[in-house]
Amino acid sequence: MQGTRASLRYAKALFGIAKKDDSLNDVILDLEQIEEIINDKSEFFQLINNPTISHKKKAELFSKIFQNKIHNTTMHFLLFILKKGRESILSQIIKKYKYLNLEAQQIILAEVVTASPVSEHIKEVIKNKINPNKKVQLVEKIDQRILGGFIINSGDLQYDASVRKKINNAKRAFKL
Repeated sequence: MQGTRASLRYAKALFGIAKKDDSLNDVILDLEQIEEIINDKSEFFQLINNPTISHKKKAELFSKIFQNKIHNTTMHFLLFILKKGRESILSQIIKKYKYLNLEAQQIILAEVVTASPVSEHIKEVIKNKINPNKKVQLVEKIDQRILGGFIINSGDLQYDASVRKKINNAKRAFKL
């Protein structure tokens, strides 16, 4: 919980600075690049979270890796995160920043979990049901454990119309 609140505060701070500097697009591209590196390179992730490596060494490494490859606003923010010892929540900060960026563009982010891929027509129907007036960005996730149906996650809301949920409800009703 603490990391979540802190990550939101840092994401809001970065968003405010990027908006002031008119570098929202540059920063989002940089953060997506950094997120991809974190997700793909497990050694890099372990290095970031290693408490035995000093923040100064990490800052030097970040400077060598990202200097002249990312926007100054992003670079200064990364160095600030390292200085404050908050590198362990960098992934959370990036996710929160991406959410704030979508929110500023009035785009609703929704995740659709299904047992098999969904057609484009069904995706459009889901987008219109979520919000017919705003843009909706769907992220499709396949999870065969739900057996059938779908689960929609949008913000703090979840609509679960999966077969697995119905089976679990029936089990509970019959106390199996």
